[in-house]
Amino acid sequence: MPAKHDALDRLVQLLLLIAAVTTIANGIFMLVKPLDWYVFVPTVVTTGPPNAHFIRDIGLAYIGSGLILLYAAADPVYRWRAAVVGGLWLTFHGLLHIYEVAAGICGPATFWADAPAVLGQPALVIAALALLKARKRI
Repeated sequence: MPAKHDALDRLVQLLLLIAAVTTIANGIFMLVKPLDWYVFVPTVVTTGPPNAHFIRDIGLAYIGSGLILLYAAADPVYRWRAAVVGGLWLTFHGLLHIYEVAAGICGPATFWADAPAVLGQPALVIAALALLKARKRI
């Protein structure tokens, strides 16, 4: 018989929901207004000229990850595997940013300016999964 969901399960659900909604919103912004998105994120302009097609491609990755996380958030105890899949691209993207600052490709100021958005979403997913794992819900 499935375990009853409690307050900590709801916290996991909230963490995944925040990650999902912010990821989907960013992806939609990138898809619908790629050049406005390019100007809106101040550190992006330092990476070179805008490429609307490429921005839309990445926007689709965000939307896909976000939709999978939204699915996981509906019942994270039973859909935790979806949270892993939904968080995978976000985590790899965050790790790329960490690599770039470690390799000297971008400076620490750029990294810290990007960190809340780039590392925040995967951190929410990782925290949610860690909480499920610690509670033996996985």
